[in-house]
Amino acid sequence: MIILALSSEAKARLLNLLGTLQTLPTTATSTTNNLLNTANSSTNVTELLNTLNTNGLVDTSLITNLLNSTTTNVTDLLNTTTASATDLLNTTTSTATGLLNTTTTATTNLLIDLLRLRLLPSLNALRNDLTNRLNQTVQLSTEYETLTGVLLAVLSDYAVLVESDGTMNFVNLSKIETVASL
Repeated sequence: MIILALSSEAKARLLNLLGTLQTLPTTATSTTNNLLNTANSSTNVTELLNTLNTNGLVDTSLITNLLNSTTTNVTDLLNTTTASATDLLNTTTSTATGLLNTTTTATTNLLIDLLRLRLLPSLNALRNDLTNRLNQTVQLSTEYETLTGVLLAVLSDYAVLVESDGTMNFVNLSKIETVASL
């Protein structure tokens, strides 16, 4: 048994239909009044359709078809709305992800640029100091080790140091903590 709530619009249409039934001969007047009272107090379509069908006044298949058609149309509308909302959410999510990725990349690049600006002045001073010590024996200290050897070259971001045993070290300028001539 299907039980549907009767909307105000459906009640109004049924009341209009039943109102036209009042124009039937007077023998049907009491039945029509009963139907009107049932329509006014009815809260579900099934009861109303059963009452109409029992009294043989209305072909309830027309109303059933109308209700089925309405249900189908509402279902189609809900499916279309759901699909549109899903597409909108997917587009919004994709756009937000792209924006977040772009923002993250831009922020990372900005941080790298700021770090370069922060380190460049001290690296320039270190580079100048090391350049003045080229071909001299120096001791370079980093966080992890201390190297001693002849300073062969100073390039933009590293220095080349050759130890007495011939080992060549490439030391990143940003890792050098102290420099001493020997």
